[in-house]
Amino acid sequence: MDTFSSISSVASLVTAKMEAKMRDQVNVELDKLPTYADGLQLAQIDAILQGNGFNRLEAAIYCGNDGASHEQVGPRTWFKMTWHKMESGRFELVSYVS
Repeated sequence: MDTFSSISSVASLVTAKMEAKMRDQVNVELDKLPTYADGLQLAQIDAILQGNGFNRLEAAIYCGNDGASHEQVGPRTWFKMTWHKMESGRFELVSYVS
């Protein structure tokens, strides 16, 4: 199933108010992830998104010492992630949905 079909099917089942509550829960869970880690915590992020009724992130190549991603994961919901690779080799990661 492609992303458009997937988003369209979710749209018919979820009201704007329900989706707002789902976003709140995702942000609570994303906030619990460590800010500093050895890599981008994509598997954990996908689990949080899917566990709360949103689409998982599209397959992508995330590269560079600094970067950002902005992706639609629900009918009215966008996922934003930024990262910075520190001199130690660890990553600082900020992510949220809106």
